[in-house]
Amino acid sequence: MHTRWGVTAVAATMLCVGCVTTPSGPSVLVLPGTGKPFEQFQVDVDVCRSWAARQATGASSYVMQQRYDNAYVQCMYAKGHQVPGRASATQAAPPAPPTRTPPAPPPPPPAPTK
Repeated sequence: MHTRWGVTAVAATMLCVGCVTTPSGPSVLVLPGTGKPFEQFQVDVDVCRSWAARQATGASSYVMQQRYDNAYVQCMYAKGHQVPGRASATQAAPPAPPTRTPPAPPPPPPAPTK
C-alpha cells in the first residue's frame, strides 16, 4: 500500500511537470548597449534566450519565467546591453571632477618698523 502511494505521487508529479512550459521569451525589455550594432544585439538576444531557457527548468510557470528573465538579463548585461534597473558602463554618470584645494592665503604684511 505504501509503495502504491509513492508511485501515485511520482506519477502526479510527472504529470504536473509535463504541464509546465518553458517561457517563450523574456518579459523584460533590454536595449542595445551604446555603440553596439543592432546586428550584434540580435545575435546576443538569440544566445541569451537559449542560455536563459536552459536555466529555467523544473518549476512552476511563474517561477520559471522569473528564472528565465533573471538569466536573460544577466546574460545581456554581461554582453554590454542596457537592462532594467542598471545603467550600462557607458551611460553611468561621469565621476565628479577632483576637488581642488584653494590656494594658501598670502602671508601677512610685514610688521611696521620703528
